Amino acid sequence: MAKEEISMAKYLMFGIIALVFIGICLLNWKGYPFDTHKEYVSLKVLGVIPAIMFIFILLDSGTKFSGALGVAYHLIIFFIIPRLKAPTWAKAAGYGWITLDVACGIMTLANVAASIAMPIRLGGHVLCAIWIITVCLFTKNKALKYMGFFIGAWLGTYSFFGGVLPMTYLLVPGALVVVWLALLGFLYQES
Repeated sequence: MAKEEISMAKYLMFGIIALVFIGICLLNWKGYPFDTHKEYVSLKVLGVIPAIMFIFILLDSGTKFSGALGVAYHLIIFFIIPRLKAPTWAKAAGYGWITLDVACGIMTLANVAASIAMPIRLGGHVLCAIWIITVCLFTKNKALKYMGFFIGAWLGTYSFFGGVLPMTYLLVPGALVVVWLALLGFLYQES
């Protein structure tokens, strides 16, 4: 890495740390802003933000920026998981999926070989399939239900054959997950 890139990365890192620190201080200024019973952002917004981010990820695919957006995309889903009706074990699978995908995203940003990161990501997709299918069992809307079943079945099954099948097979469920998340905000109703 060139000295200029390292220098720029240091300034960017310290700038982001400063913004996060100032943001947390401002949020905490009036007492207890993180009330666990208050919804700070609607499910509609939480569902649509990853869809918008996904567009930018596709437009800038393969770059460090799109990798960082991918990590942020998964972190937003942390706030969707507790809002959807599912047993605790299914929510734990959802959190496990996010954890593994974020870890793989960071590994990719750190130039770890895809042969190391991808099997971990595929293991996370099995957990994603468990979470999505379980959420769909408790969903009234049939479009969300059957789309979720399809996504979960595809992701979970592909994970077992990902070593021999091309990565392009993940494009369909990858795009459908984004649509499913966006639709959740508008169509989701518990059964």
